[in-house]
Amino acid sequence: MVLYAVKVQIAEEIAEAWRAWMLHTHIPEVLQTGWFRGHRFGEIVEPPPRDGYKVFLVLYEAAGERDLQNYLEKDAPRLRQAYPPEFQGRFEAERWIWVMR
Repeated sequence: MVLYAVKVQIAEEIAEAWRAWMLHTHIPEVLQTGWFRGHRFGEIVEPPPRDGYKVFLVLYEAAGERDLQNYLEKDAPRLRQAYPPEFQGRFEAERWIWVMR
């Protein structure tokens, strides 16, 4: 199993709109690619975020490294480009890959 983690720090004034978009649009689109078996989504509350920001974490579960590579090569660029303009430049994303051996 492989976990693909995406940590997003986003301006507090748009955090709720972004959260709704993630839950109702982006995450379902990522899962529809077929490369992941499931996901977890939540807000990071400890350590506290810097003033004026909220921090969220999405964990996507892939069956193996090949599935994750296929997602990253075939679908991730398109889905990253689909971010609505109101969020552009107002967030920072960090991504990790965790391989369970």
